[in-house]
Amino acid sequence: MKLKFIDMHNHIMYGIDDGAKTLEETIQLLKLAANTNVEQLIVTPHFKENIFHNQKNNIETKVNEIKQILLEHNIDMNIYPGSEIFLSKNTLDLLNNQKLQTLNNSQYVLIETHMVKDYQMINVREELYNLKIDGYQVILAHPERYENTRIDPNFVYDLVSDGYYMQINVNSLKENHPNHKIVKKLLDNNLVHFVASDSHNLSNRPPLLDKGYQFVEKHYGKDYANDLFYNNPLSVINNEQIKIRDFQKIKSKKFFFF
Repeated sequence: MKLKFIDMHNHIMYGIDDGAKTLEETIQLLKLAANTNVEQLIVTPHFKENIFHNQKNNIETKVNEIKQILLEHNIDMNIYPGSEIFLSKNTLDLLNNQKLQTLNNSQYVLIETHMVKDYQMINVREELYNLKIDGYQVILAHPERYENTRIDPNFVYDLVSDGYYMQINVNSLKENHPNHKIVKKLLDNNLVHFVASDSHNLSNRPPLLDKGYQFVEKHYGKDYANDLFYNNPLSVINNEQIKIRDFQKIKSKKFFFF
């Protein structure tokens, strides 16, 4: 049976953020994704106040353009609107006023914040909580990249315990990647809910999920791999509850000196 994937975090729409630059690059990214078994794709251009102004209306327009491109180039793939939202004190109001694009118009929102702890100008936990109590299902993009996680991986455990979901980048599964050890700890303890490409280009950040799937299947089993690469993203598209596995706190290594 042919493997099928859903990529729920990428920047393949050209000329809209720091991802694809040209129409031709978008076409090549879509073809590469389709040829490596990506069956469905939620596009997630950045929204960041005063930098990337991608609100719901222009994302919908761009998605319709991409759908036409898929037809013209005979690329067999379903595409849905989404965005990667940089968290701020205004995020909740913008969402509630229908300015920002959730993942396929569901209650799920893909959120990122500043990677460096000292540059986070807001109380991240407080703003995430505000989203949650208003009914949004928060997915944190690439937690392995945050300084908070590097300082203490149980930063992720605490967020999952609070009801948030975690999406790691497929490149982090490569054994030579700087974040590989962190994502292994997260996977070891069932603290990951999605794997996505976070694709920006054809060179160092392509939309390739197949090798990442093979890694998870080999080390963690087919069921977990299917959940991360297909079942959970499909639940997001359908605005349904995703599958949560029994997760655990990450045990700290103890060092003994003699």
